[in-house]
Parts: sequence; C-alpha cells; structure tokens
Amino acid sequence: TYIANLEDRGLPKVRTDAGRILAGMRERGVDPELIRALDEYGANGPAIGERIRDLNPDFALMVGVPHAVTPEYTEGIEVFSITNGPRQVEPLREMGHRHVMVEIDLHPKTLGVRDIVVSEFGEVLRSMR
Repeated sequence: TYIANLEDRGLPKVRTDAGRILAGMRERGVDPELIRALDEYGANGPAIGERIRDLNPDFALMVGVPHAVTPEYTEGIEVFSITNGPRQVEPLREMGHRHVMVEIDLHPKTLGVRDIVVSEFGEVLRSMR
C-alpha cells in the first residue's frame, strides 16, 4: 500500500505541485492512497499514522518528513526512513525507526524542479528486482 499526502487542497501552487507529483507516480505504476495535502504538515502525521495503524504492516518505508508520524503509530512495525540530513538520524532512531538512510543531496536536487527526481536509494531498490 502506498500512501501520499497529495490531496487536491491548498493554495494553487501547492495543488499544482501535488497534481504533478501524483501524475509522475501514476506514470510509474504507483497509484497511492491519498491522505491530506502537501502543506498540512501538522495534520499529516496523525492522519497517516492512523492509516498505518489500520494497515498493521510488518514494515513501513517513510520518506519526506518521516518524523511527522509519531512512535505511537509505528509501535511493533519495522520502520525504514529516508531523510535528507544527518541531524535527523539519531532523532529518528530514538523514535524507533530501525533503519534510517540519509540522502545528503536530496534537498538540493529537488529545489526548483518540476518532475519527480530519482533518488539513489530508490535506484538501488529498483536494481534489486
């Protein structure tokens, strides 16, 4: 199950960005369940956390703002998270994220772009098919 905070809500630029990201995901064969919108950081964590709790998966891969989903929602779930800064590693581990990967250049690679940017970790996963 893929979950993304790409609902069509917010300011025009936010809605346009969300639509572009969603279209890129669907072009790649990923049709995510939409929960909340891009700029709703404060509400996204609990909403996505509740859905994760409902799914009760063996593991969860979280990208973007993985610290938004608090530990109460991921207890008993093996969590993999991807962050763009080394300073996030220890706090995420303290939250119970067993596997934390850092993509140092993730943030600079995405500034000002209009399409999905391929991540190094994503490329590694795709190469393992």
